[in-house]
Amino acid sequence: MTSPHATRLRVFIVDDHPIVREGFAKAFADAGDVEVAGECGTAAAALASCPALRPEVVLVDLNIPDRDGSELIAALRVAVPDAKVVVVSAYSDEYRVAEALRAGAHGYLLKTAGTRELVEGVRTAAAGGTPLSPSLADAVLRAMRKPGKPGSGTIDSLTAREVQVLRLFATGLSTREVASSLGISPKTVETHRIRIYEKLGCKSVVDLTRIAVRTGLVEA
Repeated sequence: MTSPHATRLRVFIVDDHPIVREGFAKAFADAGDVEVAGECGTAAAALASCPALRPEVVLVDLNIPDRDGSELIAALRVAVPDAKVVVVSAYSDEYRVAEALRAGAHGYLLKTAGTRELVEGVRTAAAGGTPLSPSLADAVLRAMRKPGKPGSGTIDSLTAREVQVLRLFATGLSTREVASSLGISPKTVETHRIRIYEKLGCKSVVDLTRIAVRTGLVEA
């Protein structure tokens, strides 16, 4: 058991489900060498709180209501540059994993992992390693083999959120309408649109619509 006077790893938890945050906190309390410096359920709260709390590791769920997960990762890397950002998500597809790592995540753990893997992941990240759930090895390899080069003209390179944005734009919605539908800001929608243009080699919403129809995302 860790001495009460020993230095403990400080962790900040970003997840919009209180029961998940409580479960993580319980696991860290049982471990003895990890403490919860703070927790919240939104990106805005995380970015406002983390700098002052100075956690060594920030655990982030990708499905945060007020900001795209990969954008939050990138923002946290700027807000708390000394912290290690580790994703803890239910998503296990190669596109989500690759997008998170490209955004600057130091590791990626699945929510199906046991508490021991979670605690070890925090320790590994704090020590400079890259915690990764064992079952994600194949997903990472697939992502490396299929990087989704800009201008490829296929939707395989898009994240799940980008596919949502593409589909909504293709149905004729404006930027503000897409933002309202997804519960994110217009600025975030525009960021997604630019990324989609780059990945698909598009120059207009008309081009996006053609691809959406051709791939069956929307009906002609």
